[in-house]
Amino acid sequence: MRPLSALAIFAACLCSGTSLAGDDKAPRPAAVGTAVVREMNLARQHPEIYAGFLEQWRTQFRGNLRVWPGHLRLRTREGISAVDEAVRFLHHTRPLRPLAFSTGIALAATDHVTDQANGAMGHKGSDFSNAGERMNRYGTWHTLWGENIAYGHDTARDIVLALIVDDGQRARKHRKNIFNPAFTCAGAAVGPHARYRTVCSMDFAASYIEAGAGLGSLVARN
Repeated sequence: MRPLSALAIFAACLCSGTSLAGDDKAPRPAAVGTAVVREMNLARQHPEIYAGFLEQWRTQFRGNLRVWPGHLRLRTREGISAVDEAVRFLHHTRPLRPLAFSTGIALAATDHVTDQANGAMGHKGSDFSNAGERMNRYGTWHTLWGENIAYGHDTARDIVLALIVDDGQRARKHRKNIFNPAFTCAGAAVGPHARYRTVCSMDFAASYIEAGAGLGSLVARN
């Protein structure tokens, strides 16, 4: 039993599209997290569709700068080469079964998002908990768990696209978690962050028993 954790920061990113962190009120972390899990499932089940999304991203690059309509800019480490590598990966990836959405795992992700609202970062909670321990507050994970954390993106799709590209992360750990066939269930949450405006926590498990569920229910159901 081992964790697979990865951390991503997109500090300068101000994305177009439907915002996860509205100007007038903070998002509901668990509710927004369902959109993140749906996007991960779209990528897992239809990688060719996500390759098309990234090919659209490609047109926004000027060297190592990604430029959105309205002239918002993000300086990347690898530039367009990381996008091209991700597109090749997606074109050679076989479809995977979708991740079942887990309420317990989403609650664990919400705990961490809430804990980091003041600007904290990283996988450890203020109580020194890790994602596996947080998931066990609301059920029990088995075999394997993982966690991705991303800062600074505004839409569920941009979060998932950026983690698939995984710019500057040579091991592509975020991507590996999203496309790990051993994971069968997941939960996510998104909320405000004092330093990077938004924080998204995604937690995964190979199997998970929700608190109060029967022993035969090892995978959280939609």
